[in-house]
Amino acid sequence: MSIISLTEEIHRRQSIAVGEQEKAQPQNRHTEDILFLVIQEILQEYSDVVQAVSLGTKEPVVLERLAARIIAERGYAMQGGYQGTIKGIVDHILRYGPLQDLIDDPKVTDIFVNGPQNVYKRVNNQDIFCPEIRFRDEKHLEQYIRAVLAKVGRRITQAECLVDTRDVRNHLRINAGIPPAAKTPYLCIRKHIVADFTAEDFRRSGTFTPEIEEFLALALRARLNTLIAGPTGSGKTTLMRFLASHFIPDDERIVVMEEEEELRIPHQNQVALEAKKKAGEDDVEITLDDLVRNGLRMAMRRMLLGEFRGKEAFALIRAFGTGHDGGIVTVHANDLYNAVDQIAVMMLYANTPLKYEHLKLLIAQAINLIVYMENYRITDIAFVAGYDHQRQEVLLEPVFETERDAAGNLVYVRHPLSDAARKLFWRRGVVVQ
Repeated sequence: MSIISLTEEIHRRQSIAVGEQEKAQPQNRHTEDILFLVIQEILQEYSDVVQAVSLGTKEPVVLERLAARIIAERGYAMQGGYQGTIKGIVDHILRYGPLQDLIDDPKVTDIFVNGPQNVYKRVNNQDIFCPEIRFRDEKHLEQYIRAVLAKVGRRITQAECLVDTRDVRNHLRINAGIPPAAKTPYLCIRKHIVADFTAEDFRRSGTFTPEIEEFLALALRARLNTLIAGPTGSGKTTLMRFLASHFIPDDERIVVMEEEEELRIPHQNQVALEAKKKAGEDDVEITLDDLVRNGLRMAMRRMLLGEFRGKEAFALIRAFGTGHDGGIVTVHANDLYNAVDQIAVMMLYANTPLKYEHLKLLIAQAINLIVYMENYRITDIAFVAGYDHQRQEVLLEPVFETERDAAGNLVYVRHPLSDAARKLFWRRGVVVQ
């Protein structure tokens, strides 16, 4: 004789007693109603349980039993199948429900929920409408946003109606808003995709050529302080991870500093530091500036900063200019010269008494090489040749530039290195052609 689940048998009998009126309702809509009501109650009344299961301190079966008990107590009729509905509730709370397929798709880099029936995905830097993903109304979308934030231990309320956080386990950055700050509830999810791309992958996709790869390898071997610049989503972090993984020797101890963990460099001899936001009145915030200053005391061979964001630029540029060579850092910029300007502006945040032109002089003395990227393709590489005091500009010497040939194809133009650049390589024990 098989064992019968008492809870499931109760719901089977309740479903029979519902009558013809319940049977006439659309099956999918009825199941959706149950999902919505149960999930809403769990999020409002048992958010501590959701957080505990999400953090792994409790097993998912605890949430399954909670959902089953709520269904039994409320007398909900199970037209969509008992186990299927329970699974749908748990998946919706612990995973990402209607957005899970987009999160699992490696081609999707960003997900934008602009409204209940307004969902887009970003693939190859192009936003594509997803008509198959719909929320019932704004209330349903807001309830879904609360479920997403509950997974990472955050809440969204009318008092705190804009939230920026991340899902560490799934490598996601989450930004969400509800009224009154947002006219319509919205959700933005950015995926931090970490893939072990090989040099062949980059060459095949057109990120760089063998000649550029060889030059960058020599630059890293010569311990040039390298700045990788480009707009959002241009591939800066991906390139930085490749360079650090392949061209920094394992016996060189490195420190990796990030506001949010993205790089995950497979380097054995490293210390990885991450900034921390203040979580309460008694908590302490740890900024990128704190990480950089701490890194200076760790006797590291190389310092790697995920991205310049603020006043930490002043501390790191000073470090690069006073003997801490071989570092790598990225910055958001529109071109090579704009990258220098962006760093100088961020250095001003440190409330230094130095003037703007003095800060640019420090940059010229600290950064040796600038690599500029667009759409996962290196377009320019320039050597920092010094500072023009009269024009108050950092001098950049092109090493590689992108031009179009007669057929309209993008091609690289190689420029000879100056004597100063060759001398720097030679002093670091590297010979370049």
